Amino acid sequence: MPLLVKDANTTIQPISTQSDVAGNLVPVHAPASVVGGIATPVGPTAPLPVINTGGAVAVDGSATVAAGGTAQTLFAGVVPINGYLVANNSSAILFVSDVGAATSGGASIPVAAGAVFVTPSGYKPAGAVAFGAAQRARPSRRAGRNETPCLAGRVRLRARHRAADLGAEPGNFSTLSTTGTATMGGDMLMCSGRPWIDVRCNGAVGDDSHDDTMAINMTISTAITNNWPVHLSAGTYKVTSAVSIDYAGQASKGFRLISEAATIDGRAIASGPVLQIQCGGGSTSSPTGCFYFKEEGSLFVNASTPAYAVVLGKADFSDAHNSVKLDHLIVNNASTASSAGGCQLNFVLDSDIYTICVSAGGAAGIALEQTQFSRISGAGTAQGTGGRSLVLENGYNFSSTFSALDLEVSPTCLSITFNHNGLNTFVSPYFNCQTAVNATASIGNVLINPNYGGATVNFGPSSTGITVIGSGSRSRWYFPSSMSYTAAPVDDGLNISSYNAPGASLTVTLPAAGSVNPGWTMGFATDNGKGMTVTAPSGAILSGGKSVSSIVLGPGNYENVALQSDGNNWRVISSTRNTRLVNGFDPPPWPSNWLYPSTSGYAATLADNGNTLSSFNTTAGLSITLPATTGLPTGWSMGFATDSTKPLSVQVNASSGGHIVWPGAGASATTLTLANTAQGAYEFLVLQYDRSGNFRVVDATPATAQAIGMIGAGGISHWSFPAVSAYAAVVADNGSVLSSFNSPLSFFVVTLPSTTAIPMGWTIGIATDSNKTASVQVNGSAGGHILFSGGGATATSVSLAAGNYELLVLQFDGSNFRVVEATPATATQIGLSGNAPGINRWSFPAVGTYAASQSDNGNAVSSYNTPTSSLTVTLPPTSSIGGGWTMGFATDNGKTMTVQVNGAASEKILVPTGGGTSSNSISLATSQNYEFAALQFDGSNFRVVQATPQTLNNLGGLISSGSPASSSACTTNQITHDSNFLYICTATNTWKRVAIMGGY
Repeated sequence: MPLLVKDANTTIQPISTQSDVAGNLVPVHAPASVVGGIATPVGPTAPLPVINTGGAVAVDGSATVAAGGTAQTLFAGVVPINGYLVANNSSAILFVSDVGAATSGGASIPVAAGAVFVTPSGYKPAGAVAFGAAQRARPSRRAGRNETPCLAGRVRLRARHRAADLGAEPGNFSTLSTTGTATMGGDMLMCSGRPWIDVRCNGAVGDDSHDDTMAINMTISTAITNNWPVHLSAGTYKVTSAVSIDYAGQASKGFRLISEAATIDGRAIASGPVLQIQCGGGSTSSPTGCFYFKEEGSLFVNASTPAYAVVLGKADFSDAHNSVKLDHLIVNNASTASSAGGCQLNFVLDSDIYTICVSAGGAAGIALEQTQFSRISGAGTAQGTGGRSLVLENGYNFSSTFSALDLEVSPTCLSITFNHNGLNTFVSPYFNCQTAVNATASIGNVLINPNYGGATVNFGPSSTGITVIGSGSRSRWYFPSSMSYTAAPVDDGLNISSYNAPGASLTVTLPAAGSVNPGWTMGFATDNGKGMTVTAPSGAILSGGKSVSSIVLGPGNYENVALQSDGNNWRVISSTRNTRLVNGFDPPPWPSNWLYPSTSGYAATLADNGNTLSSFNTTAGLSITLPATTGLPTGWSMGFATDSTKPLSVQVNASSGGHIVWPGAGASATTLTLANTAQGAYEFLVLQYDRSGNFRVVDATPATAQAIGMIGAGGISHWSFPAVSAYAAVVADNGSVLSSFNSPLSFFVVTLPSTTAIPMGWTIGIATDSNKTASVQVNGSAGGHILFSGGGATATSVSLAAGNYELLVLQFDGSNFRVVEATPATATQIGLSGNAPGINRWSFPAVGTYAASQSDNGNAVSSYNTPTSSLTVTLPPTSSIGGGWTMGFATDNGKTMTVQVNGAASEKILVPTGGGTSSNSISLATSQNYEFAALQFDGSNFRVVQATPQTLNNLGGLISSGSPASSSACTTNQITHDSNFLYICTATNTWKRVAIMGGY
């Protein structure tokens, strides 16, 4: 029966066929010949020979395998470069061995009658390959002639070739077993799809030199069509374009990629991924449901691409990969591009991922775009600027567990940017980056026992939605050496101490309430004599029926408070007693039992805790001696009150008495006296023992607080009318207002006390009455300065505005006296920034030029009395005035006005016309009276804040009527019109016009 064959370059040719020993139809070979050193077939009993390693022709046919177990070495031990293909067409079992003579039952592979023996191309045996027969059989030249190698570059085995079923893996055959023990020194190439198809079946070499791209992709395509696994034997497979696996055709059955520690070397790929795994055919709204992609064994991928080297899934989330198993994927991208990354997983669900992804670029080692319900382990690195070891971004990344991740070298280890509820758990992650965590969105993510390496500087300044369970390698106590500390979500479970604060107190700011998970907890403690304030930027701190924005830890060391987020606010879950008292979370232990001793002296004891002593029943007042501090409990408290115009004083015990302390008292006071009863009775004061040897003033009525000079007790509480024109204020004037009413002269001058004699918060007021002026000045000895906005730092005196009932209040800040209150006219008089009430007075100078000053704040200047035809006003230097300084300018009596800057600071006059202009001077409109403009200083320049229409028009603002000539005087951008034309001043004294046309 003839077989018709044809290729692309020939016509149809008949080839005769015959049946072989297995009943298969095979070609009848043509007559023997040698062309170019290669033998052609010699006939049906002489199959194709092979080329041996020396390049010469080697033809099997010199002998046959003898019966009775006699071994025969093929080709005299010469190894064909294309391997062996031997068919056993005898009736006996043959045995093959490459470690010596073939023997029945020895270390040999049996080849059954009618079966074949195959080795792959390039097979290198351990020794000469020998064949032997198990029993004597009739010699057959046909059998001998069929024991010939295969000339093809690769061999496809069919299932009926039972010899191929003897081995499951390519490699050394010494452990393969059939009916006996057989040893092979070469590989077994599987091309049948059972158990897999090897990429070498389509010509892949794996020597890192040959381009294996087409062979690998062809093998993958064949495998997907037939639902076969793809096998990558050990080797380095060079590829020049992406290895693409689109297993949509097997979406419900999956795809297996089996690697024997093979390497896909895609460093020649200039852009895009080296390995792309996807499952096409879906859309973002209706993704393809793909299942069971599995990478088995160790697979290495090398790249140098400005993209992610390995990409699983499509970026538009149009393929959902379910139950993915990445066994051991190791990826290295050498590109330093900002977009270069290691591995990107787009839409992955219910999967088990172990991957090590390293990039020299600035994207991410591992990028999870939408990964859910999965388990992820391995390592990630992206060394470039902005690089992240692991990033969760874009889609819904939630309910996954990350176990023992090794995140190193990158600028940021863990980045979370997707804006959804995450609920991801990171178990024992290792962070060794400058910034461990940068989470700007998502909530509900948990770090369990995080481990931080030596490279970590920032644990997580931005760590929204992070909860930390277990301390890991980070100490649970932190002692900042700065004056302030801003807590972050990653500080969950941390305790902050004020021990190392450089000042007297540490200020801690909590994270935004919405950035932490409910249950986030932080502790705060005072140490080393340094206090602490805790502030909530959002939400409130809740305890004891109170809602506050900040709390202050109680006085003394070792005060402690713990706060916990409830999702919206911060709850005090524990605190020391003093902290609760200071913040009003607990009712204070005020003395509540009143006693009225009749003696002039009283010795208090431990039993007086909670008592209040009144001077009511004494003859001329009461003097109380406190108990010795030894044996007194913390919080021992006692109250003191004046009654019936009788004074009361308190002193410490002569033995271990300690001191009485209050803000402004220093640490050495041993006595105090309640306010002078001439100002009224019912003064009150409470002392409390602090267990450090001191009695603290914890409450006092205002007059008593002022009398003892308590800081913070300043305020105006009484008035005084000295009958002098010059008054020297003293400490006792704290809270007093001094009036000029009784001054014997037309003025009243107050000299402030020395700054060394008064406490912080000391307050005094000065007032004008009876048409008498008033002023105040600092002391000549350690007097400090008088400070107010716009006044600089060098003022030593201030005068109140003329007129009655003007008021100025000064308060001592520990170094200087600050203006804390002033009536509007006085505020304007001294140039207090922000207090000018606008134009409030007018002046008509009889000069041709006028130099304005700070005192012109609120003044309007008219040209009425100028002796010339125009008044020129020069504005004050900007260094002499404060923001808000305001002045007005007006034309009168047919005289014009020009306003110009001082120019020392290159300041300008800013005009809101013509798109906004600035100049050194402006002129009010001419040819008519009562033009007006007002300027206000903004801290750098003077702004036109008001102008009459004609002046604004001259400055380039409004449109007036007129018919100017082409060279008439004008200012750029000035506009005018008549019934026929619209005129525009395009440059100084240059007009252009356009006809007005049209109608209704």
